Amino acid sequence: MTPRVIRFDRVVTLLVAVLLVVAGLLLVDWHYRWVLTSYPAELSTDPVREVVAASWFPWAFAAAGILLGLLGLVWLLAHLRRRGPSTLRLRASDETGRVQADLRSIADAAAGRLQQMAALTGVTGTVATIRSRPVILLHGRIDPIASAASIADAAEICAREVAAAFPDQPITCRVLIDSPRRGRSRQQSQMRVR
Repeated sequence: MTPRVIRFDRVVTLLVAVLLVVAGLLLVDWHYRWVLTSYPAELSTDPVREVVAASWFPWAFAAAGILLGLLGLVWLLAHLRRRGPSTLRLRASDETGRVQADLRSIADAAAGRLQQMAALTGVTGTVATIRSRPVILLHGRIDPIASAASIADAAEICAREVAAAFPDQPITCRVLIDSPRRGRSRQQSQMRVR
C-alpha cells in the first residue's frame, strides 16, 4: 500500500467511527431524553415512498450502485501488495549509457547469505517499495534452537552489506522472521540435538 492509501484509510475509518458514535449518542438520547426532550411521536415514510416510486429512481439507484462498485474495486486494488521495482538505475548512468542493478537477484543473494549465517529456514528475498524507496525484504522462519543474538547479528550484517553495495542510493534491507513450523521444526531440532 502507498502512503496515500494508508492516509485515506485512516480518514475513512475516523469518519465512520465518528458517525457511529454520533448515531449511538442520538439513540441513547432518544431513549433517555437528556439533551433533546422533544422527539416526534411518529415518523412518516411518505417522502421516501415518493422518491422510490419516481420513474428516475431505478436508473439513479443503478448508476449509484455501479459507481460504488467501481470505487470499491479501485479501493481493493489499491490495497493489493505491489511488487517493488525489479531494477535500480545507478548514479553512474549518463548520456552514454544506463547502469542498472537487478534488485531481485540481489534480494535472492541476500536471502541465501542470511540463511547461511543464521539458524533460519526457508528464507526468501523480495523487493518492495516503501515510501517511494526500494526495500529488500528478507523473510524466513526461525529454528527453535536458534538464539536471538545470532539472528540479530546476521540480520545486521546483511543490512550493512546491502547498504554498502549501494552507498549512493536510498536502498535498505529489512528482515522479517516468523515463528517455526510446529511439526517440522520439532523433528529438525531433535535431529540436530542428537
